[in-house]
Amino acid sequence: MLQDILNEFLNHGERYPEFDVDTMVLEHYQLRPGLYLRISQDNSIDELYVTKKSELSENDSLVEWFKQMDFFSALISVDKAIVCGKGGKKILSNNIFTLFSKYAILIGEDGINLQYYKYIDRHFNAFLSNNDKRSIEILTSAGYELLNEQVVQANKERLLASLEVVVKHINQYNIKDDDYIKLFLDVDKEAYAYESGRYMLPKIFNNNSYNISVDGKVLGLSNANMGMNAKKPYLEHKTAEFEVPYRITTEQAVFLHKLFLWLNGQTREGKPLYAGYIPVWEHSPGLFSVANEVGVRKPASYLHLNRGIGVTIDDYDFLPSFNDRMNRPIIFENYLDAPNYQGGKLDRLSAAEAHINKNLYAYQLVRNYDVERVKVTGKLSRGLADQIMLSRDAMRAWFRKGDILPIKSCIDKVTMGVLLARLQDMEYIPALAYALNVRFSLLKYFNEEGKDMGYAIENAYEELKDKVLDTKKTASCQSAMEFYLAVGQLLYYYFSLSQAQILHYDVLLRGITVAKDLEDIKKEYLKYFNKYAYAIDYNNPRYNNMLSVASSYTPEKEEPIDLDALLYGFASKNIIYYKNKEDS
Repeated sequence: MLQDILNEFLNHGERYPEFDVDTMVLEHYQLRPGLYLRISQDNSIDELYVTKKSELSENDSLVEWFKQMDFFSALISVDKAIVCGKGGKKILSNNIFTLFSKYAILIGEDGINLQYYKYIDRHFNAFLSNNDKRSIEILTSAGYELLNEQVVQANKERLLASLEVVVKHINQYNIKDDDYIKLFLDVDKEAYAYESGRYMLPKIFNNNSYNISVDGKVLGLSNANMGMNAKKPYLEHKTAEFEVPYRITTEQAVFLHKLFLWLNGQTREGKPLYAGYIPVWEHSPGLFSVANEVGVRKPASYLHLNRGIGVTIDDYDFLPSFNDRMNRPIIFENYLDAPNYQGGKLDRLSAAEAHINKNLYAYQLVRNYDVERVKVTGKLSRGLADQIMLSRDAMRAWFRKGDILPIKSCIDKVTMGVLLARLQDMEYIPALAYALNVRFSLLKYFNEEGKDMGYAIENAYEELKDKVLDTKKTASCQSAMEFYLAVGQLLYYYFSLSQAQILHYDVLLRGITVAKDLEDIKKEYLKYFNKYAYAIDYNNPRYNNMLSVASSYTPEKEEPIDLDALLYGFASKNIIYYKNKEDS
C-alpha cells in the first residue's frame, strides 16, 4: 500500500516539474497556532501571530518564509525530540537555528522561566554529544560531517541574547499555555534544509536497531503508519527469518515521511479532508481528490485518514475503475407529495450520498462512517445508532468505492430498519415522508425486475382518496394495501386530536410496527379510536368512510403486514382533512 502511494506521489513531481516533493508539501503546510519570530543579524525581529481562525495570505513573503523554515525545523514526532528521556521534550525543534517551545515552558511568572536556560544548554549540548554508532553511520553514508562546536555555540548565543526582546513581543498577545513560541534565526533556506537532513536521517526509521546495511546503503523500518515498539510486540515477526514487516532505504523513508506531511495538510475550504482519491498512472494537478472532483473514470487509490497527533491511513483500497458519475442515475421521486422535498435525478455518488444522509439518516450516517463506536446523543437514538453500525460499511463501499453489491443485497432491510429507528425521535411528519421517498426510490433503483412499490402505493392512495371523498356512498376495502393505508390515515387523524404539546410518534414502534398479524393491527388502531373517541365528530362523512374501509377488510388467508403502506398512510396528506377548491 505505502509503496504504491509513494510511487504516485513521486511520479507526480516528475509529471509536474513545478511540484518537487518539498514544494508539494509546503503548498499544503499548515502553521500551528502560536507566535513566530524571525531574528535578524542586527537582533531586529519580524513576527507572525497565528490562531486557529487565522487566514494567512498566500502571497505574503513572511508567511511563506515561516512555512518553509518551520517545515525544515519540525520534529518527526515528539518521541523523536533532540533531547528525550527524563526532563527532555521541552524544546521541540530539530536544528541549531531554532527554538520551539510551548508558552507554559518558556514563560514564568516574571518573564523567562529560569529552567528554560537549562533546557537550552541541554538542547545544544545534544548536537555535539551524539555518539550513537548507528546515527553516525547513517550520516556519514549521506556525506554529513560532525557539527562545528563554535558554530553551534554562536547560534546558541544569538538565540539566548534575543530572549529578553522576545518577551516584549509575547506580551502583546493573549497566548495560551499550549500555543507555541517559535524562534528562528534569519539564515539561508539551504542551511535549514541541510540541518533538517542531519536530524531526520538518523531518526527517520522506527528504531535503528532494526537497520541493516546492504551494498553501502542503510535499510530500516519506516516509522510512517507503523508503530512497532515494546507496547506492540505482536507486530514483530517471531518465527520468520526477518523480524520486521519490511525495510526501505533512508531516502525512501524521508519521502514517505513527507508524503504523510502532505496528506496531513490536505484541506478543502479550510476544513481538513479525511478521505480522498489518488489517481493511478494518469495524474491531475491536485493529485488528491474528493469524490465530486473525480470526473473521469480511471484507476485510483482510495484512502481514509485518521487524524490524531499526526495522520495515519486506516483504510486503503485500490479501485480499478472509479468515477463519481454513476452509470445509471437514481431518481428520487416524491411519492408522498411531501412539501419542500428536494428529490429529482441524481447522477453522482457524492450527491446521492448527501441526499440519503440528509433524508434517510437525518445527517447521522456520514459523520459516523469511521468512528469506532457510534455514540448515542440527543439527536441520535440507540436504535438509529445500531442501524448505522449495521449499514455503514455497505453504504460507504457504495458511495466511496463504487462497490454496489453489498448494499444491493440488503437495501430493503437497511432502509426499513432506519425508518423504524427514526420513529423513536422523529419530530416532524414530513421527515418520515422524506425518508419513505428515499426508501421507495432506492427499492426501485435496485429492483432488477423494475417493480415500483412507491408508485403502487401512491396509486392505491389516490383510489382510497376517491372513495373517502365520495360521501354519497359507503366505502369498503378492496385490498390489503388499501386497508393499511386507511389504518395509517386514521392513526394520524387520532394523533391530530391529541391535546399534548409534543406528539411522540414512537408509539407506532411500540405497537403498530411490532404487530405480528392483521388482528394485532386492528387492536392497536381501535385502542387509539377508544382513546380519542371523545374528540371525534361522528357526523364527519370522510372519517366514517375511512373507518369503514379499515373495518371492512377481512383477508381470506393470513398475509404479511404491509408496513410500507401503513407508514405511507400515516405520513401522506390526510384525506379526512383534504380541502377541495370550493371548501372554505
